[in-house]
Amino acid sequence: MADMLDLMKSDPKLKVVLKEFPVLGPRLGRGGAGSPSPRACRTLPAEYLDFHQKLLGGRGQADKAHAMTAAKEAGFDMAKLEKDISSPEVRATLEENFKLAEGHGHETARRATLIGKQVVVGAVGLDGLKEKIGIARCGKATC
Repeated sequence: MADMLDLMKSDPKLKVVLKEFPVLGPRLGRGGAGSPSPRACRTLPAEYLDFHQKLLGGRGQADKAHAMTAAKEAGFDMAKLEKDISSPEVRATLEENFKLAEGHGHETARRATLIGKQVVVGAVGLDGLKEKIGIARCGKATC
């Protein structure tokens, strides 16, 4: 997450889109029961980025308890969050994200970044991300 934040600050042409992919619970829309991770809520951009920093900035699994704590620390309305995570809109968004991941051959329970058409699994470091962005932009590590 720190590397992604550094990239966002240093590269004004970079567009970052966060796609929610709650891999720690049952699959939604395919017979799965239960509620999605609170990572699937919608809120103000500053809160959303703060939430992601708290959730993804450390090591280990981002389970529901960790996600709920991060959401509370980021200033989310917890009652609204609990309601939102079971809404049809959130479920539809998550299903769309699962389809996107499947289309890129990524269905594992690991963090991944899609850069152009490349799926980058796990942390590759700031230089590794810059190299992948260069390849996506101009076909070589440095444009």
